[in-house]
Amino acid sequence: MFRLWRAAGVALARAYAAFRRRYFGEQASGFMTLSNTWFLSNPYFIPHRLMLLARMIDRETSRDLQGDSNLTAAEWRALAYICTMGSSSAAQICEAFEVDRAEVSRAVARLADAKLIQRGQERDRENRLTLTPTAAGTAVHDVTRAKRRAYFDWILQDLDPAERQLFEDVMARIAQRVDQRRSERSDEVETEQSVSDQVSVR
Repeated sequence: MFRLWRAAGVALARAYAAFRRRYFGEQASGFMTLSNTWFLSNPYFIPHRLMLLARMIDRETSRDLQGDSNLTAAEWRALAYICTMGSSSAAQICEAFEVDRAEVSRAVARLADAKLIQRGQERDRENRLTLTPTAAGTAVHDVTRAKRRAYFDWILQDLDPAERQLFEDVMARIAQRVDQRRSERSDEVETEQSVSDQVSVR
């Protein structure tokens, strides 16, 4: 297990070092430019490093989106989902990215105003209006996706295939535990609500 934690830390550090080289011209030898909390000698700081790196990547890709495609991160997520998954509802986008419904609604409205998506006449199985990309939206998506893939390949260039697979496996294990805990919490809330309802009826 320690080997998995260490691999995750090394993978994160390498990805971060690649990011620093690209944007700040810093050398790859050592990780002296990392946050002073990065190498705290405790496995429980791994989630901190994951969140820190995710925020950094999100900020940089958001800048790229704004500069290259005049899109916000929320707009890109909605457009990418619709173009990848096909005709979709706003609720499905919310569920896919675990984001607030109001954020998705604003993104969908802006994409529709920009003629990148259109609201279809069809409804899904839950009677929700579906969204589809326009030709212009598909073109923007394809160009933007290619640029994002090039960026992701660039920051992962220091990981060989085995390290990438190990990193994927480690993240999957963490995600499963996070999902397990929130599912258990949801069950507890439902149970408490059910008991409360029964008491109020008596």
